[in-house]
Amino acid sequence: SPDAAKICVRKEEGKETLKRWIQRQQQQQEERQLVEEATSNSMKYGVKCSEMIRKPLGIENWADVSSANLIVGVRHPVEWFQSNYNYRVMLHHKDKSTSNIPSPHKLTDHHNCWHGVSTIAAQFDKYLQQLGKTPLDRDELSILLDTLPTSDVRINHNPLKVFIYTIEQLEDTNTTRRTHFERDLQHFLGLTSPFDDFSSQAKSNVNKVTYPEYIDICQPEFDSLRKSLVKEGKKSSEWIVNQFVMAEDVVVSDVEYFREKLRAWGEDPCSVVREK
Repeated sequence: SPDAAKICVRKEEGKETLKRWIQRQQQQQEERQLVEEATSNSMKYGVKCSEMIRKPLGIENWADVSSANLIVGVRHPVEWFQSNYNYRVMLHHKDKSTSNIPSPHKLTDHHNCWHGVSTIAAQFDKYLQQLGKTPLDRDELSILLDTLPTSDVRINHNPLKVFIYTIEQLEDTNTTRRTHFERDLQHFLGLTSPFDDFSSQAKSNVNKVTYPEYIDICQPEFDSLRKSLVKEGKKSSEWIVNQFVMAEDVVVSDVEYFREKLRAWGEDPCSVVREK
């Protein structure tokens, strides 16, 4: 939304937008005159901003004006790239844009990023490092500065708690493990009522229409792209499972299952599909 964009990328204007958004939520709560339980202090509000983790100013805005916490979802970089590229293609057609859709082969550095889609944006560790939850040594800081434009690097030490999950935890067919995940997230948010079964919820942004520019990243023409994503994905996963999830402010449900799924980032998921 326009408000989310301002919150994520603009400092003073973002803070004022966030304050107005919070006030609107409070006013709407009062106007709805919900029953006492729903109108108590247990009512929680959230804003979804898929690019916030890559916009340090957005994190600063939250930390400055609210006591909010962060929920961060990650997925295999190869799958993330395909999903986000195709999503942007869909929006391109939906918005009747007249600009050219770039080849995915060109989206390989921070100079060539299409609406947040690039192989660099798939390096989740580079953005999680900026939350200031773990110390960075000289080599890690040097790599961070070499990977991202200096204007996008902003180490942001803040009191925000972070709940990190991988998409497989939302779609887990193991009922016991998924229920445990839902309960952990409920407790993290301080909710009194349990979530509905995540696996039964309709997926958003699912489009049955296909477009000629959609990519199947498992095709041979994308072998080099996948190789690059897997190479960096392995590095990202090692840092996340060995350092980030160990931080005091970071919460993860079923850390061993989480680590198992992230270690798969060092493998080409298309090779696994072919073997099946």
